[in-house]
Amino acid sequence: MTTAITDLLAQLEAPGTFATRLRAPADDLEIAITGVGQLTLPITARVAQKLRSVARPSLFGLREQTLHDPTVRNTWEIATSRVKIAARRWKPALAKHLATVREELGLPEGCELKAIFDKLVLYEEGQFFKAHQDSEKSDDMVATLVVVLPSEYGGGSLSVEHRGEKKSFRRIKSQSTDLSLLAFYADCHHEVSAVSKGFRIALTYQLLLEGQSDAGPLKAPADLVNHLTERVREHFSVPIADRYRRTEPVAPERFVYLLDHEYTERSLSWNHLKNGDRMRVAALQKVAEQLDCEHYLALAEVHESWMCEDDYHRERYGRRRWDMHEETSDDDSYELIELQESTIELTHWLSAEGKLAFGVRGTVEDAELHFTKPSVDMDPFKSEHEGYQGNYGNTVDRWYHRAAFVMWPRDNTFALQAQMSPQWAVDLLLALPRKSTTELEAKVRKILPRWGSTAGSVKNDRFFATLLKLSTRIDDAKLAQQWLLPLGVHRLQTTTARRDLVALVDKHGSSWGETLFSEWTKDSAWRTPPWVSGLADLCEDLYLSERPPCRELATWLLKREAKISLDRCRAALKQHQAWLDLKLFSDESTYLAHVLAAAVAMSELRVVDDVTALLLGDKPRFPVLLLLQVLQKCVARSPALRAQVTGSALHRVCLEHLETLLQTPARASGDWSITQALSCPCADCKELARVLRSNDEGHDWPLAKDRRQHIHRIIDSAKLPVLHTTLRQGSPHVLQLRKDQSLFSREADYRAKLKTILRELPPMRSR
Repeated sequence: MTTAITDLLAQLEAPGTFATRLRAPADDLEIAITGVGQLTLPITARVAQKLRSVARPSLFGLREQTLHDPTVRNTWEIATSRVKIAARRWKPALAKHLATVREELGLPEGCELKAIFDKLVLYEEGQFFKAHQDSEKSDDMVATLVVVLPSEYGGGSLSVEHRGEKKSFRRIKSQSTDLSLLAFYADCHHEVSAVSKGFRIALTYQLLLEGQSDAGPLKAPADLVNHLTERVREHFSVPIADRYRRTEPVAPERFVYLLDHEYTERSLSWNHLKNGDRMRVAALQKVAEQLDCEHYLALAEVHESWMCEDDYHRERYGRRRWDMHEETSDDDSYELIELQESTIELTHWLSAEGKLAFGVRGTVEDAELHFTKPSVDMDPFKSEHEGYQGNYGNTVDRWYHRAAFVMWPRDNTFALQAQMSPQWAVDLLLALPRKSTTELEAKVRKILPRWGSTAGSVKNDRFFATLLKLSTRIDDAKLAQQWLLPLGVHRLQTTTARRDLVALVDKHGSSWGETLFSEWTKDSAWRTPPWVSGLADLCEDLYLSERPPCRELATWLLKREAKISLDRCRAALKQHQAWLDLKLFSDESTYLAHVLAAAVAMSELRVVDDVTALLLGDKPRFPVLLLLQVLQKCVARSPALRAQVTGSALHRVCLEHLETLLQTPARASGDWSITQALSCPCADCKELARVLRSNDEGHDWPLAKDRRQHIHRIIDSAKLPVLHTTLRQGSPHVLQLRKDQSLFSREADYRAKLKTILRELPPMRSR
């Protein structure tokens, strides 16, 4: 990402570097090794061999395991317990050197570096340590110190890398007699090349930063801070469209800047920021002060998914990084091509006072994000490569540990906290005095831009009850409508909820309610679950309120749903009808029964008569099976609807059809004929219908492949009791149709169900 803000931040570099080397006289160090004795510097090859005899192979950490793998780390080490360093001269000398190291690394004045001895390491000819990152073993650890003892050796150079910059510390002439102190930030990746001759011997230390800086934050150039302030002001004021959501463009609510260095929960603090991070954060703190922004530090867990490309013409060396906790494999056998997806999650928030803070959204949006160092320029702590898998794959997922500076205008705090806890937000708004309408509407407008995704994800019924109750206090009709969009019509299941809706419709009008219901029932927008089962209660409560806007809305809802239900029935006629399937139109008939129940609840009996008349009409001619399903669902839906359809033309037609079917003799034992309307009028399907009607048990039918496949699909879709296999002989192959014995049991079961339906339906009576 390259923006004006990024360019300005990139100009801010604190004094100091990520890795440095000092030279010190060897006389300052007196060291003895158990089993070897007092060391004389420089170390000779004979003494080095003695050291080798009391050393052990170096280990490395892999997650919870401690392993030995000479292909990764091929060195020797001597434990701390065997190393005795005289503090009389070394302690003051080291303290002086550490003061210089602190300054060279650009760490805060007023703080001190403390060195904790780790181990003595020894590299003999051919030994090395591949690229890795040291784990920060304590809260205050910021860097690593390597004290290379004077000896004669070749190779064994230390390379340190940060932000794409690499420093290599090769052996210099003075190392034959003097100490060489190499210090670098702990999050830098580094490696030791193979020793070509002799022995490379070194002491390793953890460097801890202690104390609080008394020099105050670094001061960035005033004109640059002013420019940065204006750019951040624009960041918070310019609306940006979200490429993933169909919403109005909104200005970012937060500013998130990813720091260049890595930090852990133990090491992240305002006083211990490293190198350039100190200067940039100091400048951003000044910006936050000028814009009246709250600001925080946080850890940033970054996950990136990349499309990649294999390179089979390049040698696969593969480079691995090892630390005390994780393994990363950065396999050179692929090249990153395009970033597909990136997610950043903020955790472990630190307030400006250095205290843990909670209560704001952790996921970072693209519009909020800025950085001077892209994650791809860093080594991930975890990487997973998936090669080509047919229609997908050849991707690599990478995970990074980063940190971030986050700020937002204080006016945005409520909106951000509402995104984290919408229940908290509605409870707080509901607690406002009833006369505080202006304050209430101002806060609602503040959280409205992201209210759909925030509130829409809540599953708690109490939350939506509170949301609906709160909306009755909003005077602005448009605002109340937008506030309620995440509710969804399926939430109106309780008497209390419907009572609040009645109050809202009476307050804002029937047109307001029609628009709200139209938005609520857009499946593509809100993905509302089935709600029509509550239509009768909803229409009844609206209608019985006797308030004109509510009655108008109830009438509009009934007419709309009646049309939708009939359209669903017409669409169902295009379905493949299965043989003797009494549940074919179950969904459509259930929907229609709910609509008719609403009509009866509103005493709109003409709607019931009009709908049933359309069902019994000739255009289109609905199958009796659908009519029977509708009658069954109406009888079961409610006593009032049962009474209304009993004795109706629909009732009479269904009873006559049932009686006719049951008067027909049961299938004879040798009757193999099947009567079934097929959905396709092609010549092959006409031939299939003839075969089905015949009394033949089977039929061999030479057909080309595409025609066979068509007949297979027709038989399966109609769930016919016909086995259909292909005899792969001759040309074309033969489709073998064999009627199955199950047709007798299925038809017997069908007749038994018809008898049950007839018995459960009310007897015919005149209306």
